[in-house]
Amino acid sequence: MTGGPELLQVARGYLEPLKREGVDTLILGCTHYPLLAGVIGYVMGDDVTLVSSADECARSTYHELTDAHLLHDEPRRASREFLTTGNADRFETLGRRLMDGFVRDVEQIWTTTAE
Repeated sequence: MTGGPELLQVARGYLEPLKREGVDTLILGCTHYPLLAGVIGYVMGDDVTLVSSADECARSTYHELTDAHLLHDEPRRASREFLTTGNADRFETLGRRLMDGFVRDVEQIWTTTAE
């Protein structure tokens, strides 16, 4: 779910306690929250600053790759692998929609927890 009245209702339910507390900054700390920044910003209002974990992750990754001398401009063939612990078909459908057909051949993986 990435839009519509149901998403707005769910977002209001989750965010209303934060609004009541008068937060002025909200960190979008989960990987999928930046995809919901529009509705989160709408519900929270213009006085609340949203900090995107995606932006911070990209900045940190760039620094790490630069410091390790792993960035280069040599052309090469890229490979991509898409894994999910959720439903592979749903992941692929959403990925194709959000990334302009970029996501395909998603594989579902299983995780185990240590006891």
